[in-house]
This record gives sequence, C-alpha cells and structure tokens, in this order.
Amino acid sequence: MLRVLGAALLVAGIAGQLGVSAAVGAFLLGIAISGSTAENATKVLEPLRDVFAAVFFVAFGLNTDPRQIPGVLGIAVALAVVTTLTKMVTGWRAARSQGIATLGRFRAGAALVARGEFSIIIAGLAVSSGMVDPGIAPLTATYVLLMAILGPVIARVVEPAVRRTVLRRRAPARVAGMPAPTR
Repeated sequence: MLRVLGAALLVAGIAGQLGVSAAVGAFLLGIAISGSTAENATKVLEPLRDVFAAVFFVAFGLNTDPRQIPGVLGIAVALAVVTTLTKMVTGWRAARSQGIATLGRFRAGAALVARGEFSIIIAGLAVSSGMVDPGIAPLTATYVLLMAILGPVIARVVEPAVRRTVLRRRAPARVAGMPAPTR
C-alpha cells in the first residue's frame, strides 16, 4: 500500500513539474496498476476515496463565488432542461433495446438524470489548469446543484406520473401486473 501511495505522490509530482494536472497523472497510474496490487489497493483506498471526494467538492465549493450564481442561472437551467431530456431519451432507448416495458424505460431515463457530478470534476480540473475561463466554475456548480435537486425529484415522480398518464391510456390486459384503473 505504501508503494502505491508513494507512486501516486511521485506521479503527481512529475505531472506538476510537467504542467499537467496531478489528477490526470494519478488516474493514469491507477490504470497502470493491475492484478492483486490493484485489488488490495482498491479495498484499502475505498474509504479514503470517499473522504477525498468530499474534500474535493468542498474545495470546489470554496472556490465558487455564490454571487456569480444568479448571473449563470439562466444558462444552467437551460443546460439542465436539455440534459434532462437527453438523459431521459437515452435511458428510454437503452431500456427499449433490452425489451424492458414502458414503466421501466421511464425509470431508466430518470435514473440517469441525477448523474452529473463528474461535470464538476472536469470543470475543477480545467479551471485549476488555467486553460479555461474561471467563470465556468459557477456555471458548473449551479448546473450540478440543479441536477442534484432535479434528479431525485424526477426519480420519485416518474412512476406515479407514468401510471397516471401513459399507462392509463392502454388496455389493462397489455400492462402486466397492474390493476385495471377504477373510475
């Protein structure tokens, strides 16, 4: 384990000297490690991964000026709407290709909506590298915050909404396991 941590620090240092993100260097090191070393490192590092992920998000939040959020809120909402729709369609199509029924297709799409935390990691790396406008940080933070709120809400309401609208229009015999609608 000490060798893995030492290698990670060495790669991060070399990456820093080369002007490359230390995170990219550490990621490449993680890809290069395999076999029993990778399995053991995964078991030992898992709790640390979660702690460092939380620290990363705190650091990103500290570098985001909340006064800049209102200026990017419109763009963030537009991005949230577009990506929510595309995630719903993607989930729908993937589930349909596997022969999953209508309700499952909607659930698959809804499950994708909350996934967006990786955007903040990419934006954090880009901003820290100095290669993009620092104004991307409040946009990314606002977008991820909107998706973190919207995702669970959509996941919670998708099933009742589909049952009330889409499935109610179909004949009860075609919807397996669902009682006939009462009036």
